[in-house]
Amino acid sequence: MFIKNVNNYIVKTKINIGTLLGCETDEEAYIVLREPTTELAIKLKNASGEGEEGILNFFKDALPKIIVDHNLMETEEKKMSKEDVASLIFENLPLTMKVVEDYSESAFRKS
Repeated sequence: MFIKNVNNYIVKTKINIGTLLGCETDEEAYIVLREPTTELAIKLKNASGEGEEGILNFFKDALPKIIVDHNLMETEEKKMSKEDVASLIFENLPLTMKVVEDYSESAFRKS
């Protein structure tokens, strides 16, 4: 089998975060996260046994790796890096909680 595009993820989660960043509507700012790799899923399972601190530490490390798109800009012409987006998210507790909760609910939803 020939795989043409490795960026076709099974699960992608779009999280609208505009109002948490000072926009008028949530839809004005968003991030899109992909499903975790097998390695990240195992790390998350292990982190969940460590409570909230373990889960937050997991997401601090994993977030730049699972961001596949966003519309957050560093300048009028340049998008923020994935690492900068992750740092921005973790500077704001309500934003952190929204991203972690929405992603966890979507990525690990049982069918």
